[in-house]
Amino acid sequence: MIEQQIVQDDGIVNPSACQERSERETTLGYPRLIKSVLISTVTGVILYGAATLAGDYQAISQALMNFPLDTLALVLLLVVVGWLLRGWRFYYYLQSNGASVPLGYSISSFLAGFALTSTPGKLGEAVKGIFLKQDYGVSVTRVVGIVMMERLMDLAGVLLLASFSVLLFKGWEKLFLLCAALVIAGGAFLCMESLYRPVLEWLGRFSILRKISERVLGILETGRSLVTGRILAVGLVVSTVAWGMESVSLYLILQGFNLQSTLLQANFVYCISTLVGALSMLPGGIGGTEAGMIGLLKFMGITYTEGLPSVLLIRLCTLWFAIAVGVGFMVMMLTGSGRKKNR
Repeated sequence: MIEQQIVQDDGIVNPSACQERSERETTLGYPRLIKSVLISTVTGVILYGAATLAGDYQAISQALMNFPLDTLALVLLLVVVGWLLRGWRFYYYLQSNGASVPLGYSISSFLAGFALTSTPGKLGEAVKGIFLKQDYGVSVTRVVGIVMMERLMDLAGVLLLASFSVLLFKGWEKLFLLCAALVIAGGAFLCMESLYRPVLEWLGRFSILRKISERVLGILETGRSLVTGRILAVGLVVSTVAWGMESVSLYLILQGFNLQSTLLQANFVYCISTLVGALSMLPGGIGGTEAGMIGLLKFMGITYTEGLPSVLLIRLCTLWFAIAVGVGFMVMMLTGSGRKKNR
């Protein structure tokens, strides 16, 4: 698996070794990439096909075909701008952690990670660490630590957005508070170096656990280095704005289907369902996110058949569009064209 290769490839940069690894990953990367995308795509097709058949197939198909193209274009624009903001945040984290990588390359590698966004917890996005190591000598462990911080800030931003609407949905406060507690606990744990360092150093005394404990410690230390007032503030603002654009996208989609909804309602539906998908640890949140949206829309009085087109379209514009864009950038990075253009 690519995630296993990320952990195993850390160490001192050797130019000849990097060249060999680059060639090996170019030849081996495509089958793994194709396999990952195919698995997630087949899963999605089966799930969405079953969901559509469970409702009024003709009504759902007709609604999707009649959706306003100008609204769809605006939705895609908002989604892409949000991605670019998060790509800049990745660049900012790299710079803050002492890694000198061009902005264009940082964003390209960030988008390439979307090809594996359908992995549990989006951990497959850490594949961008392979490119950063072979081209700029950035430790893969450092990149994994930054990806961990990205996920933490994403959750924090989504929670902050959801807090604006939580009072509109009675009965969902406990789930919101649970998610908030988990994010706060994760951030607090990063600051408890005196707690995890002795444990990991003790585990490192055992030869069988030495490499694993060293890398876990390196990942946590990278995350800890980004837990400062300024870096946290920048990361949270970017997360809130970027994910807020996707919440607005759901609102536009609901309006495009002539469904009654306020911006605050659409915001909560998108944020909480995103959190449900993330906590489910399912690949790309497939299944959990959709179920959360359908349940919340039903709470708003929107029936299954009425709401399903909106759920399908927002997921096509966010998850599946992201995977398609990620595959394109992944191919570019694997063939080396991304490196030549962005250096």
